[in-house]
Amino acid sequence: MLNPTQQDVDQYFERGYAILPEALNGDELAVLSSVCDELLQEPPDDDQGGKAHNIGKGQDRRFLRHRHQDKAALSGFVLGQGMRTMISPFIGATPHLFNEQFVVKGPKTGAAFAWHQDSGYVGFDHAPYLSVWIAIDDTTADNGPVFVMPRNLREDTSIEDHQWDAEGKEMVGYQGSDPGIPAIVPAGSVVLFSSVTLHRSSPNTTDHSRRAYLAQYSEAPLLDPATGAPKTFAVPL
Repeated sequence: MLNPTQQDVDQYFERGYAILPEALNGDELAVLSSVCDELLQEPPDDDQGGKAHNIGKGQDRRFLRHRHQDKAALSGFVLGQGMRTMISPFIGATPHLFNEQFVVKGPKTGAAFAWHQDSGYVGFDHAPYLSVWIAIDDTTADNGPVFVMPRNLREDTSIEDHQWDAEGKEMVGYQGSDPGIPAIVPAGSVVLFSSVTLHRSSPNTTDHSRRAYLAQYSEAPLLDPATGAPKTFAVPL
């Protein structure tokens, strides 16, 4: 796994995101690809989103969630030393796995995803965390790339007001005209962005699925104040 440069780190804090082209080696990419394909054989009913929000759209937009615990190779990747080395400059020396999921957009009708901040889905005050978006397939302008909206994290870590869109099955945190910056990257590339960085993705209109893996890490456990328990995971690397 590719280690970030100081320029990558500076860009992350100054613009809210950083892109590491082809950061994964062949073996790492093969792990994500094979596990994702295994999970795609399962019925879509079990991967429809989180406890509070149902954000899946069947074959159009599938979320294959929280499977590192029963996939040893995936666990080794998402909790491994390579990941810790790559993300520590962005989230601190003791990162904790907060969430992980594959996101797959089906061919032709793969659904878009509206502008939002990942923090908009948490539901309580928390320190910003790090989202690690990994392209399993080459990402093109036509198959649903992620778009980011620059934000200086040294000046602004606020969370926008989000509204639930029942038809789109998603939280919406921005409805302006800014198109954002697309991450058109080859397979194995990593897009790092803060949980307060607005981002979206466009639809997949190609003949093939677009697969990605999203792992999220916090500097310390994100504990739900209502229960005292972790929001999802709180696994130190």
